[in-house]
Amino acid sequence: MTRTATHTGPADRLDRALAQLVPGLSRTEARRLIAAGAVFLDGRRCQVASRLVREGTRIQVEDAARAPSPSPPVLRILHQDEACIAVDKPPGMPAVPTRRSAAGSAQTELGQQLRAREGRRAELWPVHRIDRETSGILLFARSRDAARRLGEAFAGRRVEKEYLAWVEGTVEADEGVVAAALRAEGRRAVVDDTGKAAETRWRVEERRHDRTLLRLNPVTGRMHQIRAHMRAIGHPVLGDRLYGGAAARRLMLHATRLRFPHPATGEAIEIQSPAVWPADGEDP
Repeated sequence: MTRTATHTGPADRLDRALAQLVPGLSRTEARRLIAAGAVFLDGRRCQVASRLVREGTRIQVEDAARAPSPSPPVLRILHQDEACIAVDKPPGMPAVPTRRSAAGSAQTELGQQLRAREGRRAELWPVHRIDRETSGILLFARSRDAARRLGEAFAGRRVEKEYLAWVEGTVEADEGVVAAALRAEGRRAVVDDTGKAAETRWRVEERRHDRTLLRLNPVTGRMHQIRAHMRAIGHPVLGDRLYGGAAARRLMLHATRLRFPHPATGEAIEIQSPAVWPADGEDP
């Protein structure tokens, strides 16, 4: 539930104005909501507790994010330096704050985790995305300059991305390429010649009953690229209800390797996150 009200008093700090606006809300909890990305000023997210709120400003707060989690997830850090940081994102967690799930995103949780450890607010810039239900490597920049350089590397296809996916059916060939343009259609991506060029390379890692484990390298970075391409060749990812995949414990897609030029030094950095599913001898 989202509460909306207009600030009618004199100009004041956001945390104090929010505590006065919501009955029973302490300034400490107000600051937590602000840091979690659950507060909006005139429709724009604000994560600065000291921001001055003037009379007539419309304040929105997501009540769903108000109750603190009894045990906030601790994200496993795979790589960290002054310019960038990579974590192992669990399935079911959005990569960045959204209006529907501001408090539980990887960006928010990592920021709080770093703040508790370093004693200061952590600035994080997302430089790519992985879907909410996809697990694995997620990279953030720690400065605007690093974000710009990493963004240029992704746009220039100087970043190698590798995924593992259990897909439906037995894939007969040992390797192949899906080159099919994709167009966004609502929440989905569909194969359409009028869309943007998209290419995914794959090879078989394992065949088990009527399931196949693939290692995939998306050359481009379109929305839902792997999921849409696997559906297009008749082998949707298991657990992918949006694209017609057979039922599974979760979306069986994991970002397992990322190789990119370091934004400060240009040195090649390679990060790996082994998939932990399915257990040996257990069907996905």
